[in-house]
Amino acid sequence: MAEEPDTPLTIALAEYEHLREASRAIDDQTTARFTFFLTVATAATAVSAGMVTTGTPAGAIRPTLLAGLGALVLMLGSAVFARQVELNARGRRYAVAATVLRTYLARRAPDLAPYLMMPTLDDPGPFAPEPFRRHWARDLVGQAGTIGLINSVVVAVAAGAGLAAVAPGWLAAVGAVAALAGAVATHLVVVRRRVAQSARLVGEVLARRTTLHPADDAVHEPFVRE
Repeated sequence: MAEEPDTPLTIALAEYEHLREASRAIDDQTTARFTFFLTVATAATAVSAGMVTTGTPAGAIRPTLLAGLGALVLMLGSAVFARQVELNARGRRYAVAATVLRTYLARRAPDLAPYLMMPTLDDPGPFAPEPFRRHWARDLVGQAGTIGLINSVVVAVAAGAGLAAVAPGWLAAVGAVAALAGAVATHLVVVRRRVAQSARLVGEVLARRTTLHPADDAVHEPFVRE
């Protein structure tokens, strides 16, 4: 007589495979967008540098073209930045969902648990999950943060050029630095608020799943703390 299929295990494995494919799709999308934006920004920088060093085209056309290139990079950068922030948040949710499923599989086979390298809700493993609460520098050097830095440089250059046309050079430099600091801070706040929102959502979901007991163990801290 044939064995009856293990339906819960089959469903869990199918869901885990779905999460793996979804995570891979997120990684592909973020990498493609990041690469595309860097390509556009690099090309715009090269063209702008060529205009400045060669002095062509002459007259009022050159500033107009430079302003247009800057506006194009900033507009594209803002759109890609917003999308990257959203995709990163989705990727974090997929990672937590995969961790919960690994927890289920580990609890079904306790003897196998010590051999699981990735974290579960009962054991962080050698590769502990990235905490939601982290230093701001980690957010600044990520893909979204790097795009934010490039956007901030464009804003600073535009502010400095605008001030240089009507004010002394020192004031233009101070204005450019202030614009750079303000733009970087704005992008960083957006990233960190989105991370904090993800942490709250994950914490609420885990808290409602009473069988997981997310607040009973320090292992859960990376998922539920802001």
